[in-house]
Amino acid sequence: MRAAGRPWAPDSIGSRLVNAEPGPPGGERDGPEPTLVRIADVFLRDGLQALGRSPAAGRFPTSVKLEILTALEAAGVPEIELTAFVHPKVIPLLGDAEELARLAMGVPRRATIRALVPNYHGAERALGVGIPKLAALVAASPTYQRLNSNMSVEDGLENIARMARLGERAGAEVVASVAISFICPYEGIVPEARLLAVVKRLAQVGIKEVWLADSVGMAWPALVRARLQALRASQPDLTFGLHLHSLAGLALANAVAALEAGVRRFDGAVGGVGAGIAMPVESLELGNVATEDLNYTFIQNGWETGIDQEAVADLGARVRELAGGGSSHAARFMSLERFLEQSRSALPALEANRPGRSGREFGEGRRDGG
Repeated sequence: MRAAGRPWAPDSIGSRLVNAEPGPPGGERDGPEPTLVRIADVFLRDGLQALGRSPAAGRFPTSVKLEILTALEAAGVPEIELTAFVHPKVIPLLGDAEELARLAMGVPRRATIRALVPNYHGAERALGVGIPKLAALVAASPTYQRLNSNMSVEDGLENIARMARLGERAGAEVVASVAISFICPYEGIVPEARLLAVVKRLAQVGIKEVWLADSVGMAWPALVRARLQALRASQPDLTFGLHLHSLAGLALANAVAALEAGVRRFDGAVGGVGAGIAMPVESLELGNVATEDLNYTFIQNGWETGIDQEAVADLGARVRELAGGGSSHAARFMSLERFLEQSRSALPALEANRPGRSGREFGEGRRDGG
């Protein structure tokens, strides 16, 4: 457990988690076994991508990335997006993609390892170092697709079709992420019919798993629920996942809405680090929904994730320290059990105070009775 104010060194990030005996998954409950929800962590790609050329970027050499990977696995995260195979001039912090992948895939892994591949060459690079799951990308917004990749949506879909055939020949899984599935900062609300058409084309070229991204982080629960219900009705054989950002503060509410719509796969980034797409409003505090926040939300509502809540929240707190920011909430209290333990340990001292003074440790002069 991360003690308040304890110094932290990057080379110790995974030591406690790696050496610990695996405990029962957080949130186990009496009664019937809850339904499984699968959380993938994307910090090593999306979180680090957001850091760009910031001063914090130098705190994440390949060795620290490997320690974070090991710590995520030890916490029970079942799927991890390791990197993106992009040109190092575009994202310098991911310039070690081949080296990181060779080291990561050089030992048996408990988690499924995937990587983002923006184009055919990126897919070839990923397959060359043994990545078993490739995430291809297309945007549902023509404007953003053109700005992000200098190609049309149709060209992006054909690009994915080629990568799907390449993956099939290599025995690797190729999934697709649809960026800007809900709100485009330039076009507004993405028409549902357009999103349905993009996903239909993905299914036609052999994609079995599709991730919808609230890339801007401004979707709301009713919109998320309706889109996912429509997609699952039109493409019942596809598996859908949801990638959430938190600009509007509704990421967790959107995750619950997606659960209600039947989705069971979600992306998070430990520490809540990740600033989303390039647009005028950017901040590490408004980035990816934190893996530890998703996990807390799911297990407290009776869902099983297989992820140790205190372990992943501890890692989230450490990552936030390194990154210099992040939107995580659970990293501040770890788990319900830990929060109650800390509160109850302070109770005797509070009760020893005379009446009217029991709240002094929480701030003098409060008049609201709270």
